[in-house]
Amino acid sequence: MEAKLVPVSALVPSARNPRMNTKPDPALVASVRALGIIEPIVVRPLPDGTYEILAGERRYRAALEAGLSEVPVVVRETDEKGALEVALAENAARKDLGALEAMEAVLRTLEEANFSQEEAVMILKRALHSLRRTRGEEAPEVDVVRRILGPTGVSPYSLIRYEPLLNIPREVRRALMRREIPPGKLLRVARSPEALRLMEEKLEEWRSGRAPTIPGLSPEETLAASFDSILRTLDRGEEAKAEERRKRLRERPRTNVEKLVWSLSDLVEALDEWGLLNERMRELLEAFLDEAEETLYQANQREAGIDAESFHAPLRERLERLRARARGGGA
Repeated sequence: MEAKLVPVSALVPSARNPRMNTKPDPALVASVRALGIIEPIVVRPLPDGTYEILAGERRYRAALEAGLSEVPVVVRETDEKGALEVALAENAARKDLGALEAMEAVLRTLEEANFSQEEAVMILKRALHSLRRTRGEEAPEVDVVRRILGPTGVSPYSLIRYEPLLNIPREVRRALMRREIPPGKLLRVARSPEALRLMEEKLEEWRSGRAPTIPGLSPEETLAASFDSILRTLDRGEEAKAEERRKRLRERPRTNVEKLVWSLSDLVEALDEWGLLNERMRELLEAFLDEAEETLYQANQREAGIDAESFHAPLRERLERLRARARGGGA
């Protein structure tokens, strides 16, 4: 189709652009500044006289940075439903989309076909589930995804790894992808119920006006900008869990004496929690500890062949917990 010149101010970026990163490369800006736009931008006319960009948003942004007043465009007459299909085909002809961008393109196409956000996500999840577990017969949703991805050259199988990202709220997910956060970090958050809960809570606070947003950013973009703080919270939680695991390992019984004390401790704590540890039993337990505590230390030292205080600290701690139960206190 024949190209024509239009004012840069008449062009409008499309929300349907499957590419998340539309920032122009410095080399592209330098080329546009020196030679202008060589390959026309593909657009469609809008009722208000402007043009929606279907393919070539990086060239458009390079033209803005280069200070051009006019750019060549190819106008395509298409409706809302066909706009994303054109964008997919044009972008795929230049360079294959990444798997994450392709996944978003599938969801956008389904939404353009009048499926709700929830329905679009469910269709894609069912397709990926079928691809993972197929036994010669694929679900109908797989065929839908294959048809959408056809122009992009992206295999549906490449999307399987990123399925957890569908757990992140849609607008937040897209804002995160535009910030070019590494997929590995995105997946860490998407696989963490605690991080997802925190994200939902923060998003609700910003949407309801109970938390300050960054000037010029939506609540979703504000959350994306604070993504590193969510990762740090996740790291602290994981470190706390790791420390708890290390503590439990340090407390595991190593000698026969410790195994006996550990078993007695578990029994007494269970009885106490069930309300079955009566006053007489507490008195007998405390009397037993008064008589046997030192003997237990000596037996443990002989069995282990170690007299270092640090080695026997877990046994002393467990006996103290037993004594606290005998006196009617918690562990």
